[in-house]
Amino acid sequence: MSRLRVCFDGALSGPANMATDLRLLDEHRPGDPPLLRLYRWEPAAVSIGYNQDLNAFDQQAIAAVGVDLVRRPTGGRAILHADELTYAVVGTSPGPLFGDSLNSSYQRINEALLTFLAELGIEADVSAGESKDAARRLVCFHSAGKHEIKVQGRKLVGSAQRRLRGVFLQHGSLLTGPRHLDLVRFLQSGTADNETDQTELAAVTTDLSRLLGREIGQGDLDRLAWRLAATFGRVFDLPLSCGSW
Repeated sequence: MSRLRVCFDGALSGPANMATDLRLLDEHRPGDPPLLRLYRWEPAAVSIGYNQDLNAFDQQAIAAVGVDLVRRPTGGRAILHADELTYAVVGTSPGPLFGDSLNSSYQRINEALLTFLAELGIEADVSAGESKDAARRLVCFHSAGKHEIKVQGRKLVGSAQRRLRGVFLQHGSLLTGPRHLDLVRFLQSGTADNETDQTELAAVTTDLSRLLGREIGQGDLDRLAWRLAATFGRVFDLPLSCGSW
């Protein structure tokens, strides 16, 4: 019987997190059991998309406050990983579980994410996409791209995917608090996004602490990680196999 391998990695540095995701993708072979990795970031980290220009970000300002800076193996735009629960799914596509395309794999994973949120009492939906101008912005959570998850028009989950030799990695950020707003402090002067402020970003994003009406603490994050893993297992109709890979 196939299974969903689950890895609870806790909090790691930005370089360690991205190296782990990339290693899991590189080592996965078509037909291997899917893997769900749940993790956090310590210290906080700015991750930029695979094709983003590093010079658009103030590297000195980032280093001065002890925040990591790392490039993701996937595309998309910059995120400040601080108050969040991060997921990564590695699986086979084309294949029976995730379908034959990028769209079908996103849909399958979103089914689990939406079910998880619904069971928390949060009614969320999937974005149909964004304008070309919005897609050029530096900040991931400034707008919701196709397949990303919103609540009442505000972005809650940002995701990105990389496909390689019949397998894929999709990872994403489920915001649990407001510290992602601090990313605007690290935009380089003179960039197109330089005038973005925290108030503007707060108006188009939301997080679990706001939606649930309470602060999300360390114990909450651990319980949410277990609950999310269980939801993935039920939606995928696969037993969980927890360990380290």
